[in-house]
Parts: sequence; C-alpha cells; structure tokens
Amino acid sequence: MRPPLPDPDETTLPRWWCLHTKPRQEKAAARFLRDRRLAHYLPQVLKESRTPGGRKIKSIVPLFPGYLFLLGDAHQRIESFGGGQLVTILRVDDQFRLRGELIQIHRMLSSGLPVVPEPEYPVGSRVRILEGPLKNLVGTVIRRGNRDHFVAVVHFLGRGATVELQGWQVEPVPDDPGDGPV
Repeated sequence: MRPPLPDPDETTLPRWWCLHTKPRQEKAAARFLRDRRLAHYLPQVLKESRTPGGRKIKSIVPLFPGYLFLLGDAHQRIESFGGGQLVTILRVDDQFRLRGELIQIHRMLSSGLPVVPEPEYPVGSRVRILEGPLKNLVGTVIRRGNRDHFVAVVHFLGRGATVELQGWQVEPVPDDPGDGPV
C-alpha cells in the first residue's frame, strides 16, 4: 500500500512558516534567506540603551526575539535550514490570521511611532502556575513598576493577591471567569 500523497497546498503553494532561531541568530537567518531570495519577514524595533559611561547606544533588534517568518512552499521551508541558524520551524495553521497580524505589526512599525516589544504573556493574560507551592492556581498577569517579570493575581474572596513569577513558571489559559484552582 502506498503512503498518502502530501497535500498539494503544502508542497507547492507558498504559506507562512514561523522560524525559531538559535539565540541571537534572527538577523543572520534573515540574511541567509535574503541571499537565497526567499520571502521572509523579520519585524525589528529601535532599542536605545546607555553604556556604563552614560553614552547612548541605538540598536535595531528583533521585535520577537528568536523568531522570524518565511513565506514559502515545502521546498523553501527545507532550504531555510541551510544557514544553520534555525532550531525548528513551526507550522502556522491559521494562515489568514497570521497574515493579518503581520500586516498590523508592519503598519505599526511603519508608522514612525515608538513600538515596544511586549513580554510573552502581555498584561491581562490569564495564566496557570506550573510548579511550586502555588501549582495550578490561575491568575492574571499585571505589571508593577518597571520590572519585566510576571506578577499573577489570584482572586479569592473577591480580593487579589500577587506573587512574582518568571515566564517559564506559567502557561496561558483561556479567558474564563470560572477558572480557578484545579
């Protein structure tokens, strides 16, 4: 018995793929794709910082560290691995949604307004704690001050309590006001 043939859309028609790169390899991967004339998108923002001596430094950094996007067929997807900067390629099932989101990101970056990357779980995201004494508690990500780590709110008795969390300690959960400890 022969194996089923691949979906023709997947092998011949261009589609969006999310390329996950090795750390700090997004620009090198984009150069590799550009050199091979493979359609891709690497959203970037201007980042300003200061040296210990107080001098301003401006850098252009990826908006989504570790990721860029390829528009190509199955052959081009495989070819993108040739540069050695990729860890894996993530399949994008909702092509229409990703295309719309990338258009929005492009418009924001082209507007001339300052664009700031958001953390993995933006403010307002509902998350579940994965480990430790608070495992399985569900709360909402909030931000206090200028810190970039997570603070989850766990509501009980109509009040909240906060605890500082790192991104690797939580997972997203669907918005459901009935969510609570499992």
